[in-house]
Amino acid sequence: MDREREMIINAKKDINQFDFLYSKYYPKINSFIFHRVKEESVRNEIVSNVFFKAMKRLSIFRFYDSRNCGFSSWLYRIALSELSQFFYERKREKRIHDNFEWNLPKGKPIEIDYSIVEKFQVELNPDEQNLISLRFYEKLSYAEISEILKKKEGAVKVQTHRLLKKLRIRIEKEIDNERS
Repeated sequence: MDREREMIINAKKDINQFDFLYSKYYPKINSFIFHRVKEESVRNEIVSNVFFKAMKRLSIFRFYDSRNCGFSSWLYRIALSELSQFFYERKREKRIHDNFEWNLPKGKPIEIDYSIVEKFQVELNPDEQNLISLRFYEKLSYAEISEILKKKEGAVKVQTHRLLKKLRIRIEKEIDNERS
């Protein structure tokens, strides 16, 4: 973290030093955007916008405390803003692009593919989709998500639990219907 903090300070003085930060966080931000935007060219544009805005606004970035600079959270907030803007402008449905594993009460694990989850995506609001992406695709901790979303950690846990319960009920009904 000390090296990162040093690089942020250096990049504030000389923007050419931003390359280290870009190299470190590009894979994470690109992966986050990947799970929300299907088209590669659009995804690349959004990721570019995130880093352009971060570079442009680096002078206003502030460190939270001596241990944690919060730079990754700041980038994720910019990414969330860019995603919201993209979906607002184009009014496209958001998508969840991965497989989920569920353990049914019967104890029989099943794998749920994208086509089943896709049926229920219209029931998810943008905040719920962001939460799914951050928790399950980006594999961020509740603490990291709470920092990004500027919510209490307990609230994020409760919201995630409720969202998963909602999805599970809908998916289990669909599976039961298919088995009948």
